[in-house]
Amino acid sequence: MGFYYRVLGALIVRVEAEVYPTESPEKVLEAVKRIFPKIGFEVRWGDSSAFVEGVDEGLEALENFKRLLRERRVRAAARSILRSSIRDGVLVFYLDKQAAYAGKASFTEPFVESPLPPIVVRVEAEDLDEIIRWLTE
Repeated sequence: MGFYYRVLGALIVRVEAEVYPTESPEKVLEAVKRIFPKIGFEVRWGDSSAFVEGVDEGLEALENFKRLLRERRVRAAARSILRSSIRDGVLVFYLDKQAAYAGKASFTEPFVESPLPPIVVRVEAEDLDEIIRWLTE
């Protein structure tokens, strides 16, 4: 992995999931931990809802997500989705909360396929194309 750290430079992973009043914050926390177990998460309470948030640095934060993509054999589709998800130099993609709770990484769009808000993942790195290549190799 040392090679990737030199090539990729700094890597920051931010994960956020809004918790609707009909949802259990503990279950949403468990869902994000099943996809990103190495990230430390906390629950932040707002006026009308809560948010599960976590930030970490380095490829280790994405290793389990990479493993889940490989196990589901969706790397080619994931590569296409991730490449189209780069916005203003940041990789932003969405994961289905219910699938995450079951330990599956399933891409979604906000409020399209599920009435629940998705898990939002933001990856900041010098070379996002290389991150995508690594995730989907």
